[in-house]
Amino acid sequence: MTDTASAPPAVRSARRANRRDALLMVAVVAYFCAAGLFLVLREVVMPRIGEYRPQIAAALGKAIGLPLEIEQISADWSGLRPRFHLGGLTVSERDGSAALRFERVDATLAWSSLLRLRPHFHRLEILAPQLAVRRDAAGRFFVAGMPVDPAAPGGDTLDWLLAQREIVIRDAAVTWSDDLRGAPELRLEELAFRLDRKGGRYRFGLSAQPPAALASRLDLRGDLVSVRPGSRGEWVGQLFIGLDHAELGAWTAWLDYPVELSGSGGLRAWIGVDGEREARLSANLALDGVSTRLGEGLPVLELATLRGHLTVLRSPGGTTVQTRGLALQTGDGVVLEPVDVDLTVRGTVEAPSGGAFRVNRLDFAALARLAAHLPLAPAVRERLAAFDPRGHASAVRLEWQGPPEQLQRWTLAAAFDNIGLAAQGALPGIGGLSGEVDGNERSGRFRIAGRDTWLDLPAVFAEPRLVLSVLQAEGGWTQRDGRLELALDNASFENPDASGSASGRYWPKAGEAGEIDLSARLLRADGPAVWRYMPLVVNQDTRTWLRRSIVGGSAPEARLRLRGDLERFPFRDGADGQFLVTARIAGARLEYAEGWPAIEGIDGELRFEGASMTVTAERGRVFGVRLSGVRADLPDLEAAGGEVMSIRGRAGGPTADFLRFIANSPVRKRVDGLTDAMRAEGTGTLDLALVMPLRHVVDTTVEGSYRFGDNRLWLLPGMPALEGAAGTLRFTGSTLEIPQASGRLFGQPLRLTATTGAEGAVRFEARGGLSVAALQRDFDWPLLAHLSGTTAWQADIDLRRDGSTVSIRSALDGIAASLPEPFNKSARQSWPLLIGFDSRERGERQLIRAELGDRLTLSVERRATPLGWAVARGGLGINTALRSAADGVMISAHVDELDLDAWRRALRGNGGGGQEMPALALAGIELKAGRLQVYGQRLNMVDLSAAAVGGDWRGQLDSREASGRFDWRGAGDGALHARLRHLRLGLGGGGDAEGAEDDALRRLPAVDLVVDDFVLRDKELGRLQVLARNRNRQWELETLALANADGELQGSGVWRGGARPLTRLDFSIRSDNVGALLGRLGYADALRDGKAELSGEVDWQGSPLKVDYHSLDGKLVLSVEDGQFKRLEPGVGRLLGVLSLQALPRRISLDFRDVFSEGFVFDRINGNIAIDDGVMRTEDFSIRGPAARIALRGSVDLEAETQDLRVTVQPTLSESIAIGAAAGLINPVAGVVTYIAQKALSDPFEKLLAFDYAITGSWSEPRVDKLTGARPAPAADPAVPPTEAGSAPQ
Repeated sequence: MTDTASAPPAVRSARRANRRDALLMVAVVAYFCAAGLFLVLREVVMPRIGEYRPQIAAALGKAIGLPLEIEQISADWSGLRPRFHLGGLTVSERDGSAALRFERVDATLAWSSLLRLRPHFHRLEILAPQLAVRRDAAGRFFVAGMPVDPAAPGGDTLDWLLAQREIVIRDAAVTWSDDLRGAPELRLEELAFRLDRKGGRYRFGLSAQPPAALASRLDLRGDLVSVRPGSRGEWVGQLFIGLDHAELGAWTAWLDYPVELSGSGGLRAWIGVDGEREARLSANLALDGVSTRLGEGLPVLELATLRGHLTVLRSPGGTTVQTRGLALQTGDGVVLEPVDVDLTVRGTVEAPSGGAFRVNRLDFAALARLAAHLPLAPAVRERLAAFDPRGHASAVRLEWQGPPEQLQRWTLAAAFDNIGLAAQGALPGIGGLSGEVDGNERSGRFRIAGRDTWLDLPAVFAEPRLVLSVLQAEGGWTQRDGRLELALDNASFENPDASGSASGRYWPKAGEAGEIDLSARLLRADGPAVWRYMPLVVNQDTRTWLRRSIVGGSAPEARLRLRGDLERFPFRDGADGQFLVTARIAGARLEYAEGWPAIEGIDGELRFEGASMTVTAERGRVFGVRLSGVRADLPDLEAAGGEVMSIRGRAGGPTADFLRFIANSPVRKRVDGLTDAMRAEGTGTLDLALVMPLRHVVDTTVEGSYRFGDNRLWLLPGMPALEGAAGTLRFTGSTLEIPQASGRLFGQPLRLTATTGAEGAVRFEARGGLSVAALQRDFDWPLLAHLSGTTAWQADIDLRRDGSTVSIRSALDGIAASLPEPFNKSARQSWPLLIGFDSRERGERQLIRAELGDRLTLSVERRATPLGWAVARGGLGINTALRSAADGVMISAHVDELDLDAWRRALRGNGGGGQEMPALALAGIELKAGRLQVYGQRLNMVDLSAAAVGGDWRGQLDSREASGRFDWRGAGDGALHARLRHLRLGLGGGGDAEGAEDDALRRLPAVDLVVDDFVLRDKELGRLQVLARNRNRQWELETLALANADGELQGSGVWRGGARPLTRLDFSIRSDNVGALLGRLGYADALRDGKAELSGEVDWQGSPLKVDYHSLDGKLVLSVEDGQFKRLEPGVGRLLGVLSLQALPRRISLDFRDVFSEGFVFDRINGNIAIDDGVMRTEDFSIRGPAARIALRGSVDLEAETQDLRVTVQPTLSESIAIGAAAGLINPVAGVVTYIAQKALSDPFEKLLAFDYAITGSWSEPRVDKLTGARPAPAADPAVPPTEAGSAPQ
């Protein structure tokens, strides 16, 4: 350099010229060499390249180690660049199968190949290549038959490919065979590839079509720049991947997913790279019907849809993740609305130094449900599931500095809506919470507004959930001197239990409950809800008592003051803090102990202070009893096992309500329900004290005293009142005592005492008197009308745990009885009376025994049933030993005389409306009586025995008047079956014969009666048969038969009961000797001989036992032949009386001595009689005899016993006159002529001698007026007998 620099300029110029010349010479030589080479290639080599095809194929096959064939080869020029054309190039496997085939290859050689000493193409175009890629069973890979190691670096091959200026592949096909998996062959068709290189910039595109069942067309593009392509960290640029649709599960034959995966999806992704400094992924995702399991043991995640955009950016400074419009819906109903998330983590993921998080919307419930499918740590997943988050957050902004476990700074801002978390341990649960929060590690503010908000405080309350229908709160937090202070500036709340406001401060402490200063005021509170707000530090028994006891009322005002370290709650001594709750209560109801009547209408104060509770009642009531000065104290709310409450108070009010108090308290059981039926008028005062162990309320002790005066007490239903009752009753839970009680009962003084014995039995002793006059004023008992006087009595009542006994005694001296025998006594007589009640089996069974001297003995056992008392067994003896039956009551009576009619009158009383004795379930009756009077009939020497058999009766009756057996069946309306040897009725006795008809007849039993010898009022009527049944709601008389030697009666009928009862009777009477039949009926001198038939159909409203003449309807037909009236006094009345036409008077003065002096002989009596409403009418009643003809017409009123008749008497004189004329004139011819003339002229003589009479008036005083006749007779005076009123005309 020194020589050059020091040379003269001319020398230096010469030297430069020499170098130029040398370089020019070299360039010329090189040009001519290149031109020569170009000419050799153009003119010699390229036109004849086809001749070297075998050598070229062999050389290439030897180079790759596989058989290679070239079907054709040619060359031409592309400008100044040589271009080669190869056709049918095939590379085969060693077994001869094709591994790679190029249908056509166009390669334009670059002259730079000379410098690189290896082939370098300006453009390489491959048409329809067929490439086979496979993996054998040993896991080795082969591409175009050549073994390839996927783990080895790309090496020279990749560098050679990237060094080409342009590579184009069209209509290629690639097959993949996997012998290791045994999968079917996979083929990609219509593959197209293009690579353009300009300097260090590489642009490429790849497109291929997988099988249609697997995916849509694949699109891969890139635009990269690299100075050193072989170094991965030198690449800069962007990649694009597009796959609009793929069946993810269908690829499992060839691919192993990291997780279980099925369904379909699409992807468009942009990947940006900047060497090793930064990487960016931006993708649009679309998934449909995807099913995956993201970890072993996790539930399957069913994604119905997923749409969204995802961006991930990694750089040395940290990682950023963004989503835009990310939304999904799972098969089990989880819906995630489109969400935008920005998350930046500074530093590394393993050791972050800070970050920021922003999100437009968070759905915590949906995220929590998705978290169950994510491969999180089991503890994290369980914790997240336990918190069960829900609700939404919006506009969330969070920034922090420092590692998460030791944050240095942080800021938070968010709005939240309907947030909810389940309680965990000491952390409370929340729900329905809405509001805002904004702050940092030094201070911040919050605002809460919620409806139907709830707080779960399981560590505080037994009923952990506190529901607030309205909640408004504002507050904040500050960090001062390393201590966090939470401030509640103001809060207002409302729920069905209470409404109020609160404010305060709270200082949390690690591992402790913290310190609090809280004030609250309730403007409204519900009494029954008090127990819900008792913290768990209050023992369970106390909380249970509060829950069960306070069941009503409200607190119009309440205040809370809570101050101090919560570790020392409830601040017993008051020095370390304060816990005070005061509440005014109104209208409260306190059920202080089970089984005791509640205190209602309480107005007072409820106070919790420290560990004690006090309830003070200024006013209250139990039923109608007014309370005052009631105080309930529970000194220690935290006492474990020793929680004892004491209640003391005084009450004044009606005694009736005090009786209700006893009936609804354990005292009732102690007195065996003695007061249940009592009633009272008047007032009294009660002092009561109870001490209750809340853990075992049944051990409650009670002391009480009730004082009453001038009361009226009704001890038993139906009994008169105890007047002027006064006394004192003392009781405890186990004793009852009445030192002295007095009053007036039954009009006489009464003294009552009660004591409790050593074994807990309570004994009542009562002494008093009884006035019959007082009983008569109070009771409408018919028997009392037959009693008079006054007597003393005493009663002892013993109440035991297993039952009770009652004993009532009286001598009955001073009582007179006018009852029928055998219970008639004078006042001087003493009849010792003893009545005892013995209750057993806790009152379920009762024995009753009564004795009245030696006259009456009663023993009955009865049992309690849901319908009342039912008599099980017993007996009643009257003047005889008591006989008891195994089932029912047996009645035995031996009396000289028994007048049942008199007893019926005595029991019925004046009006018959007295109280009835209860019916007994009878088992049998045994009666022996010298005389028995019943329904007007007297029976002598009676021996009656009857037994009940399953509701039926069977018996035998023996007496002078009746004898036989009978059966009674009680089913339905009943049925009587009797067979009597004889029955005699109407022998006198003067009894109450009509008594059976006093009460309205409602039903009749079926009857099957046969009497062999029936006598009625000394009239022997023969054999009687009655057969009747109940059918179709009516009583049907099928047979009524009475038969004797002189005649018979046959009848049938129907009785229909109900509101309008009706009886119908059809009958007929036949007799061959009417005179003898009338003789049986008591009319022995009425008629001689005669044959008769009387038939009829009648009906009336009412029972068949008594004819109602007012409603009697029907008709009668009478026919009598060949008889003679005997010793009939003159007068039509006697004749009609014989015919049973009762309307004709028996005292009519009609003088027919010349016709009837020896008795009227008749040939025929005929008549039809109609009955309408009790009135008998006839128009054709006639009597015809040889001496006269009689015609009757008119009516007879059976109910009024009156008549209105017209009677025509026409003597038959024609034969007499003719015969008399013949005899007188001693001229038979004249007599015959006269008889013929009489008949020819229609009996003119008889008509001339006919008489008409009118019979009116009553049956007892009839009036007879002569209407027509030859010789009128004077009218009869109704007040004078007919024989005296006048005589017949002469």
